[in-house]
Amino acid sequence: MKKKILLSASLAATLVLGAAAVNWAVVPPPPVNQNGGIYDTTFSALTRSDCLQAAPCHISDAVVVPRHHNLTLPPRQLSCYGDPTATPVTGCHQLVPDGSGGFTFADFRDCLRCHSRTPHHITTAAQQQDCKFCHGSFIDNPLDGHFIPTYAKSSVTPETKWRGNDPAVPRNYGGCMACHQAAAASPTVGPKDIKSNADNHHGTGLGAPTSVTGQPIMVGDCTWCHGGAPGDANFLDIRTCERCHGVKSLHNIQNPSGAGPSGSPTGPNVVPGAMPLGYGHVGADFDCWGCHGTFQKYATDASPAGAIVPFVSDVSTRALIANQENAITITGGSFTNQSNGTDFTSAVKLTNGSTTVTVQPTSITVSEIQATIPALPVGTYDLLVVKGDKQSNLTRVAVLPPLAIKSASISGSTVTITGNGFGQQPPVDVNTGLGVFAADGSQCAITYWSDTKIVVTNTALKAGSTVTVKTLYGPVSRLITGAAKKTKR
Repeated sequence: MKKKILLSASLAATLVLGAAAVNWAVVPPPPVNQNGGIYDTTFSALTRSDCLQAAPCHISDAVVVPRHHNLTLPPRQLSCYGDPTATPVTGCHQLVPDGSGGFTFADFRDCLRCHSRTPHHITTAAQQQDCKFCHGSFIDNPLDGHFIPTYAKSSVTPETKWRGNDPAVPRNYGGCMACHQAAAASPTVGPKDIKSNADNHHGTGLGAPTSVTGQPIMVGDCTWCHGGAPGDANFLDIRTCERCHGVKSLHNIQNPSGAGPSGSPTGPNVVPGAMPLGYGHVGADFDCWGCHGTFQKYATDASPAGAIVPFVSDVSTRALIANQENAITITGGSFTNQSNGTDFTSAVKLTNGSTTVTVQPTSITVSEIQATIPALPVGTYDLLVVKGDKQSNLTRVAVLPPLAIKSASISGSTVTITGNGFGQQPPVDVNTGLGVFAADGSQCAITYWSDTKIVVTNTALKAGSTVTVKTLYGPVSRLITGAAKKTKR
């Protein structure tokens, strides 16, 4: 009874602190706080705006455009033009005749036109059950041989739903749904509707027959998640859930939200067993009780946590310049933690399959990493924060050719632009939005284009005005100067 009273007092205190700290989280759950890992909603509930705001993958067109353009580079080498809805994809931009001998593009700004269903679980990694490729150590891979208990379940074994409800603490306990429950969208819950566990798992497309342009395919297998047929005793058995959500991963998830400031007992760090309740799996007694359904005093025992799973929320830039050092700042959580007297810290790993670098931070806190990335060749790179044997969720950066204008000189209505990184000349029979533009926004006629030199004409071009080159990898501008006068010899 004493432990129940202490727990209730702690709960009341955290409710006050939690409400002041965030305006869309529920502390303690349910529903669980949406501040680490994947938001508990379905792909069908998302819009293009949601995808662009879904840190840390998409963020904005400034990130999405170069990442898609990098698909034209090895090893993918997709065509710029074709039908992205075809099977297989023939290209990215579908050309539509404009009636005057030229072409325009079918709408390609709506993500859901091409990605009519989740694109994430039809990847090679997903089909090979390499869940950690994207989700990081928030999850276990079903085929990695991680520990799954074989002994009989006991009164403290979590249930796939929950075991009961205690009148003294009006919260469900003893299973996943103690925290992970559906909730209607509201300012106190989240910006998007939080779905049920069943909807979230079925919404992945894994195990569900589906089709692409009318051709049926099977993504995954129902038996990945279910042990037996509907109605069987082991249909929703916790041991089947542990194929992905095992002891190894579940006991290493903790968000630093609510951690004390510097000088407090825990300091600005993650310390399993000494954190405010409701922000993870191992922060306080309440977190353990929610899953295991017992008031055992876990916080006085040695924590099994070890390295807490780090997670990435944002990166200061996702467009790095090739062949030179780049400084970046990564924000997120659990980049450092202390467990059983051992300090754990993180490094930054970038890889594209052929090039891999691991970088030690120049500065690190529990929620921010500053690092200098060494010179890398052009390409798209997976960026991960790694801590011991744990790794963060996946994010990506594009390493782009250096783009710069060294000079822009005018003679008559002709401007010669020199520099680097201009790439290939955009096609003239398609309205791509790429090319060279005068200060008034009018497009210039191109008479020559190479990676280092462009020659254009336009009566709107004048000395002292700005000329802008819009390339495949971004725009660059410079003031136009008069042509240098030739000296007599």
